[in-house]
Amino acid sequence: MHKDEARIKRLFPSYFELFKLPDGAGEEEIQVYRACKTCKCDKESFTPSYEEKGFKHNEGDDPDDPGQYSLSTYEKPKDCKRFVKLNSEFQKPYKIAFGITHPQYGLVQRTKERKIKYKSSHVDYWLYEEATPYEKFEMIEDFDSYLEIYKKEREGGNWCERQLV
Repeated sequence: MHKDEARIKRLFPSYFELFKLPDGAGEEEIQVYRACKTCKCDKESFTPSYEEKGFKHNEGDDPDDPGQYSLSTYEKPKDCKRFVKLNSEFQKPYKIAFGITHPQYGLVQRTKERKIKYKSSHVDYWLYEEATPYEKFEMIEDFDSYLEIYKKEREGGNWCERQLV
């Protein structure tokens, strides 16, 4: 795991004893997108899956899967949009925020780094207790327009996402 394993364990919520963080999880700043249920960058929209489910697993969930305990984010906006379209908890207009993962709030890992043939840009973000990652995110007001511009500029090689402080 990480070189400061003992220090990091103290920073995580107590339920982190239920699973093992994957090899390769670490402190990294990654530009990501997060679907926001409250349509705001707030604690409720940035609650990890396990907490969101009332500290329980859905039927069929693997309790040993570290992804069950993370905050789901995506490096590509189209993957985040695909997620909200498939999830009945989100209604149009979808509210998606853009920001950066920060080591002060937890550890991250691109899911494809541990899953063979995983094509999504999903990033697991395991948050420390009392973390406020939403402070490093901003809402995208018109996501469909944003996505259209993103696609055009990516095709032209001119896309440069804003760096958030």
